[in-house]
Formats: sequence, C-alpha cells, structure tokens
Amino acid sequence: MTKEIIFVILLRKKGDSVVETKKQLSFDNILYSASSICEGNFCYNGEFSRIYSFATENVSSYIDYFNFDNKSLLTVGSSGDQILNAFYNGARDITLFDINEYAKYYVYLKISAILSLSYQEFILFFFKYVVSPFKQNKYIFSKAIFEKMKDNLRLFDYESYLFFDELFSLYEGKQIRDRLFDDDEDRKIVIKGINKYLKDEESYNELKSIIRKISFKYICGDIFEDNIDRKFDNIFLSNLCSTVSLEKLKTLIQKLDKNNLKKDGSILLGYLWNASFNVESYKDDWKDIYKMPIVKEYLKEYITEAHSIAGPRNILWEDNSKSDLVLIYRKK
Repeated sequence: MTKEIIFVILLRKKGDSVVETKKQLSFDNILYSASSICEGNFCYNGEFSRIYSFATENVSSYIDYFNFDNKSLLTVGSSGDQILNAFYNGARDITLFDINEYAKYYVYLKISAILSLSYQEFILFFFKYVVSPFKQNKYIFSKAIFEKMKDNLRLFDYESYLFFDELFSLYEGKQIRDRLFDDDEDRKIVIKGINKYLKDEESYNELKSIIRKISFKYICGDIFEDNIDRKFDNIFLSNLCSTVSLEKLKTLIQKLDKNNLKKDGSILLGYLWNASFNVESYKDDWKDIYKMPIVKEYLKEYITEAHSIAGPRNILWEDNSKSDLVLIYRKK
C-alpha cells in the first residue's frame, strides 16, 4: 500500500468527519509501526504509543458539569470514550486532538462497532474481562465479530478500515489487543459505570441511533506545541495535567483561554485519582498537580471549581473513603 494520508482536510463519505494533522506520515509508515508492535518489537514514541481501550477516569461523573446543547467541544482522543459520552450527552460539534496516530483509527472502530453490533457483541469484542477479572475474554478482538463491523468502518473512514483490516489479516485478534493496547483496563462493572453509553443496553442503543448522524473533526498533533484555529465552548484536558509540570500546564491553559475558549466557556483542567482539594500537605515525590497547596495558589485564577466525584474504587467496591477530583475553569 502506498496510500498517503491527506493531512490538511479530508472529508469522509459518511458523517462528514474531518481529519487534520501537521505531520507528513504515510499510511505505510503508520501501519508498519503498528505491525512491528504486534510482532513484539518495542517502537513506541510520541506518534505511536499504546492505545487505551477504555477511559480510566469516571467520565459519567463529570460530564454533566458541562453544557453541550448547541455547544462545541475540544477533547483529547485517547480511548474515544470522551467523544462517545459527549455525543450521548447531546454534543454534536466535537474536535478530537491527540498526538497518538492510532487514536483516530480506534475511535472509528468503536463508532462502527456501535452501529454494527448488539450490546453483548460490543462487550465481547472490546472488554478484556467479561466473566472473571483474572481470565481474559476469549472473544476479545474476534475476527468473526470484526467481519460484522468492517463494512461500516470502510464507509465511515477508509484509512481506519485499511489499518484494522490489514492487521486482522496478519495477526490473531488477541495478539493485536495485547500488544497494541495498554494493559490498564478495569473490570466490566467499572467500565460500564464510568461510561454513560455502556451503562445498559438501552443506553447503548440510544447512542447507536445518535451515531448515525454524527460529525466530528480529528486533529493529530501535540496540544502543548500546536495551535488550533478556532474557539470552543468546552475543552477537556483529561489527565494531561499529571504528565507535565505546573508551569507547562499553566502555559497551556493560558494559550487555550486566549486563543481557543469562547466567552463563558469551560475547561476541564484536570482529572486526579484518589485526590482531595483540601489536602494541606504533600510528599516531595508526588506529581506537581497533586501538591494542592501549591496548585491552589499557582492556578488560583483558573481553578474556579473543584468537584469530588466517585472513582473506580467507589464503583467496584462501593468504597467511599476516597474520591477522585476534577478541576474546572469557567471563563467570565
């Protein structure tokens, strides 16, 4: 294959989705890297890192803090759950931003699966643990189930279809899933609890009806370095805050606030696991964003709300002794 990705604007046959990127990477290069990883070779970097199968944060607990009615959203791509939950909650104008070249392909795979598969088939295909948390689901990335969704995948995004169809022709589904995806996947009860669209069959079918009408834009790049030429009502930074220094985070927030956030817009500044806004002391080896006395002072003009929400521990063991924390900025 010698097909090149069209990097400025690429309109799709269905859904009018748009892809943008600043990197001139051929499709062959992307597929070669994925194949190398499936072969067991270590070749992860900024453009090619492991895919998260599902969100690791409780999206269902914070998404209602944001208004999507006739509003726009810029969000990190990652597992695609942010976009799927946002669509479920009423969003129709979404832009995904991700440095991982594989993120777009996986989002389209999930979209095509929802359109093509029953609720139980979706669970069997995507969930690593279905019956036992200690035994991997034998139907994960089943080729037979993939056959049911690949026609819709081809219609929605041809590159995503080529990517996964080629991998499934070369490798067993389990090999693709184990090597191309991150190991950090929680149990079924948690995944269903943190994703509104997976709560039950009714919710899944509701998103299935919505997904036929969706339209979104995908941008491949580094949100800390690259500029985006439009403004949004809502911006989700997910857990990026835990990967950088407070100085770099503040610089990003200032840039987004000035260039990309509409008047009265909102930013999810950060998602923190097992954290409290009221912590008065910290250990030196903590990540910067967890050092609350410093954070509250350094980001005082941007942290306008802090909400404690249920985390995976609460869902799995009904343990309310610890909560997760979301930090939000409302522009006035």
